[in-house]
Amino acid sequence: RDPPPEMRVLRLLRGLPRIPARTMMFGVTAGVTSATIGAGAFAEGQGSSANKPPEWYMKPWTSFQKEPAMADQVPGYDRVHVLRRTFYSVHLMGRLRDASSSREQFIDAARKLSVMILNEALGMLPHTPRSVKTPVDNATYVTFDMPDPHQELCVVHILRAASSMSDVVTREYPEIPVGTILIQRNEETAEPVMFYSKLPPDVEKRRVILVDPMLATGGSIKEAIATIRKAGVLEQNILVVSIVAAPEGVDAVLKANPTVRILVGEMDRGLNDKKYIVPGLGDFGDRFYGTT
Repeated sequence: RDPPPEMRVLRLLRGLPRIPARTMMFGVTAGVTSATIGAGAFAEGQGSSANKPPEWYMKPWTSFQKEPAMADQVPGYDRVHVLRRTFYSVHLMGRLRDASSSREQFIDAARKLSVMILNEALGMLPHTPRSVKTPVDNATYVTFDMPDPHQELCVVHILRAASSMSDVVTREYPEIPVGTILIQRNEETAEPVMFYSKLPPDVEKRRVILVDPMLATGGSIKEAIATIRKAGVLEQNILVVSIVAAPEGVDAVLKANPTVRILVGEMDRGLNDKKYIVPGLGDFGDRFYGTT
C-alpha cells in the first residue's frame, strides 16, 4: 500500500537541503528588497537568477516551485519570447489551428489564449521586490511591485483581427487606454497600407503593448511601430504580442526595430509562397468574425 500523503511529504522534505530559519522566505533576502529589477523598458535587466548572487532567491521550506520567470526565450533570439507551453495551452492552440473547429470553438480558444499571452506580457514589466507581512505568525512573504497598468500602460491593436485581443484587455483592465491602427495588406503585393490611427494623447509616457494575432511578413507590425514611434514612444518601450508568428516576420520586425521585444503564443515553421503562415490557422479575422 502507498503511504499516506503526509508521510510522502515528510520523506521528500528530509531530502531537501536545510535552510536556516532566518532565511526561510520566498523571493529575495532583506538586503535586496529595495532593489529595482528592470528599468524603463520591457524586461530590461531581468535576467535569470543564475546571473544574480546565490542569496537572491530562497524557496520556502514547503515549496518545490521554480522561481518567478519571464516567458521562455526563443532560441537564436535575444528579444523574442514564447508562451510557456502547458497541456491546456496546446489544447487551445489546437482548437485554433483545426480547420474543422466551429466559429464558437475558435472564438473561445482565441479569447482564452489571449488572456494567457497577455498575462505573460504583464510579467515582462519592470518589477521591484518588496517584503510584506502575512496575517499569520508575523510571517514574511516577498512579492514584486509592478507598474500600475492603468497609469503606465497602453494597448494598441491593429484592426480588425487584433480587436479580439484588445477586447480581452478592456474586460480585465477597463482603465487601460486602447489605441487603434487600421492597416490592411495589399493582397497582390503583400505590402501594408495605412488607413487610420488614433492613439491616447499621453501615449509617449506609456509602455505600449502592440497586439496583432498573426505576425506573418511583419509589414503591418513595422508600419504600426513606426506610427507609435512618431507619437513619441521609445522603441524599447514597445512589446509586440501575437498568437502565432513566422520567423520571417519576426526577423523583419527586429531588423527595423532592434530594441523592440516580441512575445508570441507559438513560433511556426514559416511562410508559404502566398505569404501565409504554415502550419498557421487560416485567416484569423475571417474565422473569428464569421466572414469566411
